[in-house]
Amino acid sequence: MSLDDRDELAYLWTKVKFVQRYMSRNNCTFEVAEVEFHRWIDGLMDGSRIEQANRMLNASNSQ
Repeated sequence: MSLDDRDELAYLWTKVKFVQRYMSRNNCTFEVAEVEFHRWIDGLMDGSRIEQANRMLNASNSQ
């Protein structure tokens, strides 16, 4: 199994668990839970980009 396969399986497993929990907590459809999952992932990606940009800025300021 390649690294890409493991990454994809981890992503899918995370999606399944998120959607299951979201649906049970909010009594909603799969479609609604899936939209929320994508919002959550996008937020994580944005946060990661912000952290990376901050690290780059901090590194350039310390030189």
